[in-house]
Amino acid sequence: MISLFPLQMARLFGLVRAIVPAQVFDGRTSSWVLIVRGRGFTRVLRDEPLPAPNLIRPDGWNLPRPLRFPSEQVAVTYAASMGLLPGRTTWTIKE
Repeated sequence: MISLFPLQMARLFGLVRAIVPAQVFDGRTSSWVLIVRGRGFTRVLRDEPLPAPNLIRPDGWNLPRPLRFPSEQVAVTYAASMGLLPGRTTWTIKE
């Protein structure tokens, strides 16, 4: 897994080739994650742990978790809002 700050640094140095959404299943439900494909590495975008370790959680508060989204569109929108995806260069125009 990769955090947002090292991902931004890898993008700055031109090490990231693509960021794509992928569907994952955990047995009961499915969700979407962002996969970072780079030069020599493939990682899943990591969810940042909350700064309050005293919250009640079934797992440890500082265990790495992937950043999950309910749908592909939400994952793409998040990646675009964080500047992880390139801007659109073409738009469709209805006649």
